[in-house]
Formats: sequence, structure tokens, C-alpha cells
Amino acid sequence: MDWQAAIRPELEPMVPYAPGLRVSEVRERSGKERILKLSSNEHPCGPFPSAIRAMEAVLPRMNRYPDGSARALRGALCERFGLADEHLVVGNGSNEIIRLIAQALLRPGDEVVFAWPSFVVYPMVTQMFGAVAVKVPLAPGEVHDLDAMADAITERTRIVFLCNPNNPTGTIYRREAFERFLTRVPDDVLVVLDEAYFEFATDAEYPDGLAYFDGERPIVVLRTFSKIYSLAGLRIGYGALPAPLASATHKLREPFNVNSVAQIAAYHSLADEAEVIRRKKENQEQKTYLYSSFDRIGISYVPSEANFVYVHSARPVEVFEALLGEGVIVRDFGTAPALRVGVGTPDDTLATVSAFEAVAERLGGV
Repeated sequence: MDWQAAIRPELEPMVPYAPGLRVSEVRERSGKERILKLSSNEHPCGPFPSAIRAMEAVLPRMNRYPDGSARALRGALCERFGLADEHLVVGNGSNEIIRLIAQALLRPGDEVVFAWPSFVVYPMVTQMFGAVAVKVPLAPGEVHDLDAMADAITERTRIVFLCNPNNPTGTIYRREAFERFLTRVPDDVLVVLDEAYFEFATDAEYPDGLAYFDGERPIVVLRTFSKIYSLAGLRIGYGALPAPLASATHKLREPFNVNSVAQIAAYHSLADEAEVIRRKKENQEQKTYLYSSFDRIGISYVPSEANFVYVHSARPVEVFEALLGEGVIVRDFGTAPALRVGVGTPDDTLATVSAFEAVAERLGGV
């Protein structure tokens, strides 16, 4: 077999997703017993107690296939958000839905517009199907430049991805700018609103994507149970899609793409709105403490509407390694002048600040 000839050439420039270091690796390298994993935007608390009880109850039935259409969960989501069943799609994380949408729409030579830096999956699915990535730099303040993104749309554009709050910067675009942007998007271009972190947003001008979804306009709204609901290990997300596109994704997805444990955990998590509110409040409190500490240490950062903080650094590789030595794992971006720091529990926050203080003193700054 001539593998070079056999494998699709579109895959050649693609780089596999790098999940980051494991806790065991850093424990061995640093010699620290307590390791803070702040690199993947995971919520520091475990799943909701109601979800844990439901998962434990369903485990003896794992000899059976899951409900291939996730009826109970889809029904709960439709009721919560006022959606018709034909518009609701559940996936193996919202990542899977992103890929299914790209697979359904993209042909070689099509264009996909998104801000940069933003979620790494956007260029991955673009390359996967032979389309062309159009990366629009963030505006000052590390925010989406929606006017520039509208300018970047051409007759070859098929999809625009908008990540709000944005990963990795934690910034948002606001309602007025978003509504102005929508007036400039042609009717044959799909706007995908990736709102994986929307539960953490506190800005009064944050535009809730579902307020703009009517099932007719080419708008998709994607969300996940991986973040505030702490189900990252189960991989489950959902989306509101126009009915024809939802139907296409059902044709493309695996027959049992969301496992039984994930479905029942998400279903029971959805009912505990009080815990969502508590976690949102605690996240905001911990970010506020991080901001004041970073100000005191002399660290530049971007105020965030998510559960992480984008920290500027003149020597990110050196700082990343130094933090590992302190038992703290953050997200680096190669030579990009920044690091992404996840928000943890109150104890985690104190340890994070101590680690940055030690690194700043040792290196003469961050």
C-alpha cells in the first residue's frame, strides 16, 4: 500500500489535537504531590450530586445500547429552551456537532471564516473537508472584530464560526455589534454560535444565541455539558439547528453517538439550576481574586467572561515550564505570547497565586 497516495491529501497539513500534560506526568517532573490541572477549562468540582446518583443507578444496565435518539434528554432540552424537537441535536460533545455540520456543508474550495485565536477545532474541521480557513485577527482587547469578519465573507463562504465567550481569550462580542453583524451576513452563509461557556457570562450585553434562533435563519447555537456541569469526561453537548441541517447531521452521526451514562447525567444535571447559579457566582469570585492578585504581581491579563483567564507573557514557554515546577498546569500556545489559566476552587486559586508569585520572583516577571 502506498499510504502517501492512499490517504487524502487534505489531511497532510493537519496536526492532531494535543490534550496537554497528565497530572501523573507533572507530579513526577515537579516532585509536588498536589498538582493543579488548569489547562483544559474543566470545572474544578465534580458532577452534580443528582447526576452522580443517576449514573450509579444506570451502570448495571451497561450491557444495553443507549437510546440512539436521546429522547428523554432532547425532550428536557426542548422544554427548557422552547425548541421544537426537529431542531435539537445531541452529540458526543459539541465538538462532534461542529464536525457533522462541516461534513454536511463543506466542499473542497469552500471558505470558513472565524476569529483567531479561537477554538482550535474550527481550522481542523475546515481542513478535514478540503475547505479554506479564513482567519480574522482579534481586535484590540482580544475581542472578535465582527466588522472585519463580515468584510471577510465572500461568495465562497459557507460557514462563520463565532465563539462567545471566546476560547482562549474569554472575551465576548456584545449584543449591538452582533446584531449589526447579522444584517451583513448573506442568507446562504451559516452562522455557528459556539456558546460552550455561556453559563459563566455575567455581562448584561451578552447576546444569548437562542434569542436569535428561529429555525428559519441560517443560525446554529451550540452548547455543552462539559464545563459548568462538569461532565467533560462523558463527552456530551447539544445544539439548536435548522431542521434540514439537523436532519443531515442525523444521517452522518454514529448510530449510538452519546452513551447512556452521559445521557442520564446530562438529564439530571439540567434540573439543578441552583447549582449552576452557585458555580457561576463562585467562578466570578475566584476570577476577581485572580485579577487583584495579578495586578499586585504585575501580570497583564484579559478580563474574562468564562472560567479561565488569558494571561499575557513575554516568555510563555519559560513561564509555562516554571509553573510546572510549582505543580500548576496551564495551557500554552507554543510561542504565542500568552497562557490560559483555568479558574479553580478557592483553595486552587490561592495555590495558583502562590505559584505565579514564585515564578515571577524567580524569573523577574511573567
